[in-house]
Amino acid sequence: MPEFLEDFANLVNSKKDDLKEKILHGIPNQLEDRFRKHFDSYWISNLREKIVPCSPKDIDVMAIDSSLYTNLLSTGGLFYIVRSMAICREKTQKIMETDVIFSKDELSKIRYLIGRKMELLEFQVAINSIKNGINCKILLLDGSLYGRAIHNLIETKSREEIPTLLKYFQVYKELLDLCKEKNILLVGVSKQSRSTFFRDFLLRLIFIEELEKSDLSPEMKRQLDSIFFGVLDVEKKALRRFDLLKKKQKNGLEEIEMIFEELSSSRSDYQLVMNFTNSIGFTKPLLLGPSARMARFFKRFQFNSKTYVQATFPRTTREKGDDFVEWASQIVYKIPDFPSFISFHLLLDERDSPLRIDVPNWDYKISEIDWPKPVDVNLENLLKIMITGYCGLDGYNLWLKDVDQKVRLKKRVVDQIYFPYMEKIFREKIIRGRSYRRVRYP
Repeated sequence: MPEFLEDFANLVNSKKDDLKEKILHGIPNQLEDRFRKHFDSYWISNLREKIVPCSPKDIDVMAIDSSLYTNLLSTGGLFYIVRSMAICREKTQKIMETDVIFSKDELSKIRYLIGRKMELLEFQVAINSIKNGINCKILLLDGSLYGRAIHNLIETKSREEIPTLLKYFQVYKELLDLCKEKNILLVGVSKQSRSTFFRDFLLRLIFIEELEKSDLSPEMKRQLDSIFFGVLDVEKKALRRFDLLKKKQKNGLEEIEMIFEELSSSRSDYQLVMNFTNSIGFTKPLLLGPSARMARFFKRFQFNSKTYVQATFPRTTREKGDDFVEWASQIVYKIPDFPSFISFHLLLDERDSPLRIDVPNWDYKISEIDWPKPVDVNLENLLKIMITGYCGLDGYNLWLKDVDQKVRLKKRVVDQIYFPYMEKIFREKIIRGRSYRRVRYP
């Protein structure tokens, strides 16, 4: 009998009901009935009746994905291999990068940087494919397009990687502009996204509904409205303001308090869809703008981009001087001019988890959208692509599954081919760090 098996069984039985609820349904929802009412208004069902799939051969799709391998070396550096691939029918485009990062930054920050480098290579391989004449009118990326447009700009202590995050936005903007120019439908597909934009949108409807039926003073309503957005921005500060209001008001804020508690919880859109529907369909698309925090940054970007660059990258500015500031400020200034993004959740099988779908909206800049708002857009072509490409519980998209299998970098390949090759070239044994697993466990 495996060690701890009896202990595990005892633990599960002792908290069976609570554990079952958390695993299958997430955290308890005090506003479930009110959420359900609004959710039903924004859920479009009978998808199979409205959209008829076609043959995958009739759709020219370019699918792009990447893979990453990292290993902490005994020298203290983090060795990485990143590779990305684009496939459209029988045509492929590849790009790869490998290096070692030495930095005083915490490991999580370095991994964040490498993750952005992986996405950067996806943008670049897409650009290369288009420029090299691979003529596919639909481009699928694995991941959220919106999430990639609102990454934080940070300065790393690794000299080799200083320009990465700035170059990231430069190349992303180039891809977006190229897709617009060539009339290519760029689509981001995320599986089990942790986004909350749809939950926040519905909660805002519940909040406004609560304010309208209350007898609170106009000034109190104004303050509560400010706190609502504050919870999404600086949560602790906003909730302290609410505690002060409760002491003054004493009664009549119980429902509002529940709303603020829900707003500060980690409940995702994914959980709402899984709990509130048993039919295939999709949420009404919403047009997304920046978070409150990013909106503040956007103002700084365009108010004085050079000052922002100097404040955010002080060490790099000191080392590289005015040329760096000029180059970086031009990139930063253009970030608020990225297109806004239309986003929705799509459920293609009642037993499966929903997909998050993002597409650019060229009618608005991302900085022009204050709060998610419903948008009237024809999704028929996009939905036909997603339905046609769906291949059941084992593969949410046949094109992305194909490129994932081809680009995936397995540890066995690195151990048996890549490292031995480097050792042969270097004529030295490479000693990996203590975190490296030398023993394969069944």
